[in-house]
Amino acid sequence: MIELAILSAMLGAGFFVEAVAGFGGTVVAVSLGATYASIAHVLAVFLPLNLALSTYLAVRHRGAVQGRLLATRIVPSMLIGLAAGTALALAVDAERAKLGFAALVVGLALRELVRLARPTATPPAPLPAAVQATVLVVAGLVHGLYATGGPLVVAVAQRVIAAKAELRATLAVLWISLNLIVLARLVANGDLSAATLTLSAAIAPTLVVALVLGELVHRKVSERGFRWLVALLLLGTGAVLLARSW
Repeated sequence: MIELAILSAMLGAGFFVEAVAGFGGTVVAVSLGATYASIAHVLAVFLPLNLALSTYLAVRHRGAVQGRLLATRIVPSMLIGLAAGTALALAVDAERAKLGFAALVVGLALRELVRLARPTATPPAPLPAAVQATVLVVAGLVHGLYATGGPLVVAVAQRVIAAKAELRATLAVLWISLNLIVLARLVANGDLSAATLTLSAAIAPTLVVALVLGELVHRKVSERGFRWLVALLLLGTGAVLLARSW
C-alpha cells in the first residue's frame, strides 16, 4: 500500500502538470517514477491513464483544437520522427541521446524567460518553416524513444497558438494520436500487461483529483502568466532530464 501511495503521488504530479499546461506530464511522471521502477514500467502504468486525460481535454475543449495546424504542420513532421524513434527504441540503447535533448529544452526555456522578462515583451514570432519542421521531427523522434517530446513541440506550437486553452486542447489531440503508437510498442515488448493495467486502475482516482485541480488552475492563470508557467515548466522538465542524464 505504501508503494502504491508513493507511485500514485508521483504519477499524480504528472497528471496535474498535464491538466494545467497540456504537456510535461510524462517527463514529470517518468523522472519521479523511474526512481522506483524501470522507465518502461512507469510508462506502461502512466500512459493509459494519461491517454484518458488527453481524451477528456480534447473532447471537453474540442472547440479550441487547432485541427488544421495539427493536420498540416505538426502531425506529419512528428510522425516521421516518431517512426525513427520507435525503431531506435527497439534496436539501441537510447539513453545517450537524453543529455543533448535536455540541454536543448533548457536552452529554449531560458530564451523564452529572457524574452518574457523584458518590460515590453511581445508574443514570440513563429519559427521559419524549415526550422519548425526540423524541431518537430526531432520532437517525434524523442517521443518515440521516451514519450517525452512535449517540450520541443511546445517550443514550436506556442509561437503560432496564442491562447492557452487552444494550446492545451491542440496538444491533447496530438498526444492521443502519438501515445496510441507508443502504447502499441509497449504491448509488443510485453511491458503493458494485465498487471500494469490493474495498477493503472488503482491509481485512477489520483487522475481524477489531479484533473479537477488542473482545470481550476488553468482557468485562474492569465495568458501572460500562462506563458511564464510554460517557460518555467520547460526549464524545470529540461533540468530534471539534464540531471538524470548527466
